[in-house]
Amino acid sequence: MKSKGTLNIYKLFCLGLIFLFSSCITNEDLEYIRLNKDRDNFDLIKDDYYLQKGDLLSVQISTVTEQQHDFFNKEQTSNSQLMIQNPYLYGYLIKDDGFLDLPSFGRVQAEGFTLRELENIIKQIALSYFEQPVVKLNIINFEISVLGEVNNPGTYKIVNPDVNILYALSLASDITQFGDRKRIKIIRQENEINKVFFVDLTNQNILNNPDFMLQPNDIIYVSPLEKKFYTINNISNAVSLLLSTVTIFLLLNQ
Repeated sequence: MKSKGTLNIYKLFCLGLIFLFSSCITNEDLEYIRLNKDRDNFDLIKDDYYLQKGDLLSVQISTVTEQQHDFFNKEQTSNSQLMIQNPYLYGYLIKDDGFLDLPSFGRVQAEGFTLRELENIIKQIALSYFEQPVVKLNIINFEISVLGEVNNPGTYKIVNPDVNILYALSLASDITQFGDRKRIKIIRQENEINKVFFVDLTNQNILNNPDFMLQPNDIIYVSPLEKKFYTINNISNAVSLLLSTVTIFLLLNQ
């Protein structure tokens, strides 16, 4: 028959096991995009970003036309340092009516087009002024904010508009071990209305989810895991922690 002391140790051990494995973070909690064993590939669906009012664009036109006749780029090259410090001095804003005001080119509709589509539109206009023009556009006020359980929260400037959630999290040095990967909150403003939706980064179909791609001024918030406060990477660590707890208990009750 077990002594009372042995029985108490046994109970303590069982309670410790229950407490340990109900409160620890496992490797499964830290995974992204959990694929089935019989699936090792997938198709990435990427939606193009359509320009909206409020987007600030840089417009660069390369041409073989002699520089003294290149009226479009002259102002930009003369104040390059100042323009780097304040892009609004040389960027072109898509106004509330959806149009850009470009020097000598006049008003150009931009809202609702992709960057590549708008490049072609501006190129057709530029052919009337320049020889063999090459048009390059970029969104220079494309920023995203990553907050919550990440290693380096902050606001980041984006160069390539085809940006997704995983890339944004990499800028913030990834989610911490205490971040909830199943419920990433995205806050987005559309038509002056803030919308909130959630994304599960462990879902194997996440790459085919249109919400996987981000838009300018999106806010990504990573919530902490519920009732999770320490990490167990493998079973040996779990057992070591439990034995240490029991040993300390025995020493204190001698």
